[in-house]
Amino acid sequence: MNTAQPSPSPHGSDDARVERVRSERLPEAIGALLGAGPAACERFVRQAAHARVRLDFGWAIVDATGRYRMAVFAIPSPGRAVMLLATHPRDAIEAERLGKAIDQAAVGSREIADIAQALLDPAHAYDPSAFQAGGLVAIATLDYLERSLPRAGVLPKPAPLEGWAIESAASPEALGYDDPSRLPPATVAEIVRVLESSYIATQDCPGLAGLRKTEDVLVGHFGTGARPRFWLLARDLHDPQRHARGVALVHVSHDGATAELVYLGLAPEARGKGLARAMLLHGLSLASAARCTSMQLAVDAKNHAARKLYDALGFRKTSARLALVRGLRV
Repeated sequence: MNTAQPSPSPHGSDDARVERVRSERLPEAIGALLGAGPAACERFVRQAAHARVRLDFGWAIVDATGRYRMAVFAIPSPGRAVMLLATHPRDAIEAERLGKAIDQAAVGSREIADIAQALLDPAHAYDPSAFQAGGLVAIATLDYLERSLPRAGVLPKPAPLEGWAIESAASPEALGYDDPSRLPPATVAEIVRVLESSYIATQDCPGLAGLRKTEDVLVGHFGTGARPRFWLLARDLHDPQRHARGVALVHVSHDGATAELVYLGLAPEARGKGLARAMLLHGLSLASAARCTSMQLAVDAKNHAARKLYDALGFRKTSARLALVRGLRV
C-alpha cells in the first residue's frame, strides 16, 4: 500500500471562493493580479489614478486562509464596456478556478456595461481557457500593425477619388473635446447610420455585431480626453442627398507622437471602388500634418482584404492578441 501523503497543492485550497475586492484589500488584489510585490503594486495604483482608471470592480479568488490567490478587474471604458484584466493562470486547474471570478466580474459589471472584453497575449497559454470558463467567447485574432510617417515634411493629400468627397465629420473644435456629448446631434446620427451600414457583411470582428447600441459604440470610439481627432466621412457625389457611405476614425495620441486608425468601414455599395484606400491615405496625410511619427491599427487576421490594403500602404505587423467578448445585456 502506498502510504505517502500528497504534497501541498500550489493552487491553494480546493474550497477557494470568489469575493468582491474591498477597498482596504485593493493592494493585495493588485498583487494577486500582477504577481508582483508592493512597490510594483503601488506604481500600478498610482498610474491608474493618474489615468483616471477605476479599480473598484475587482473580484478575487480567496483560499481557506483568506488570502487572495488570483484576481480579475473589470476596467470601465466609454460606451458601456469593460475590459477584463486577470491573473495569468499557471495551469488548467488555476484557469478553471479563475474562470469563476471572471464570470462574477462580468455579471457584476452589468450595471455599467453591455459588453465585457479581453485582449489576450498568446504567450500566456492558459489565459483563453480561464476567460472561456468565465463565459467569454473568442471572436478574432487581432493583428496589430504600424507604419512610420515622415519625420521631415508631410505626406501629401491624395488625389480626389472620382465620384466621392472625403471630408471631416465635424469641426476640429467639436472633435477635439474630451466629451462626445459636445458633438452636434446631427453629426452623431449620421455617423451612427454609416457605422451601422458598415457592419453589414463585415469581415472585421463580425462577432461584435449587436452586442451594444451603435450610439454606445460611437462613444467608445470617441474615447476619453481632449485630443486631435480626424473623423472622416466619404460622401457619394452621385447621391442628391450626399449620404455618407464610408467612415474613417483617426486619433492622435495624448502625447502627439502617434496616430491610431480606430475604425475604417464602408457601406456594402461603396466597397470595391478604392474608397477605403483613399480614406486611409487621407487619414495618413492628416496624421503626418499633425507631426505624428507613426500610425497604428488593429485588424481581424481573417480580414484578408483589409490586410492586403494595409500591407500595400506600408503597414507591418508588430504583435497579435486574441479578442474575446461576452454580451451583458439581459
